[in-house]
Formats: sequence, structure tokens, C-alpha cells
Amino acid sequence: MKKLLLILAVSASFIACTEKSSSDEKQTIGFDLAGGTGRTALFGGDTTNVTIFENYIKALNDRDTATLRSLESSDSLKIYIPGGEVLTSGDNYISFMATYFKDMNPKWTLNFALANSYKDKEGKLHEWVTSSGIVTHTVDGKETKVNRYFDANIVNGKIQKMYIADRKFSPGE
Repeated sequence: MKKLLLILAVSASFIACTEKSSSDEKQTIGFDLAGGTGRTALFGGDTTNVTIFENYIKALNDRDTATLRSLESSDSLKIYIPGGEVLTSGDNYISFMATYFKDMNPKWTLNFALANSYKDKEGKLHEWVTSSGIVTHTVDGKETKVNRYFDANIVNGKIQKMYIADRKFSPGE
């Protein structure tokens, strides 16, 4: 009898360890109100999109415009930059960045990047990478830093739309 109870106990523990969790549903991580359709649940997204974004930041730091072009959806690219400008084509963006590289000598350091996604009313999946980092500008040997925030829409492995905002550091920060 003791052997039978021991076998049952061991068997139950193996079954419990291998049983699939009942929470196979995606975990809601927040909500989206954009688009005027009401509150839409946000979920953790595909982390390969984070890798795409990290490659984008690396290409910026390397001044690698060929890689930047390969990571952007040049036929429908829209980048909303601080100051209100919208860069709308691959050529426009690369030209802007060439001047920015020359004038400001920027260097990016990421603080975080996270993938998130949601489905709209029609069931279309929207994938984003939300990120923050520090951009150090060096002009005439003087360094200044800004905290930069990115929200990048990734479509078919390419950056299609991105919102960028800056925040100046407070004294002592």
C-alpha cells in the first residue's frame, strides 16, 4: 500500500510539472486610445521588433545609412521628429540625418526598448517598439545630452512610422 501511495504521489508530481498552464492567453500590458476608436488592449509584442530597433540605433551610431535604409519602409516612411517636422521618404530622412550627423555628432545610448502590439476593430495587428535613450551631441567639443523617446511602428520587419520626442535633462540629473 505504501508503494502504491508513493507511486501515485510521484506520478501526480510529474503530471503537475508537465501540465500546461491555463493562461495561454496574451497578458494585457496596457491600453491604446489612439485612432479615436476607444480603449484597445495592448499586449507584449514580438521581440524580434526590438532587435530591429536595436539595429536601427546601432546604424545611427555607426552612421551606416545603407543599414538605415534597409530598416525603413521607404515607400511609406513617416518620421515625426522633435520640432514638428515630418520626414516622409527614405531620401528625405537620409539627407536630414547626414546634416544632423555632421552638425551635432550625435551618439545614442538606449535605456530600454519594449515590443507591444494591438489589434484594431478590423482585426489588423499593429506592432510597435517603445523606447527611451540618451542622445549625446558634441558641438565644438562641448557635450549636451537629451533624453529621447521613440515609438516606432514596425510593419513587415521595417520601420514604417516613428514618433520622436526629446526632454532636456534637469539640473543635477
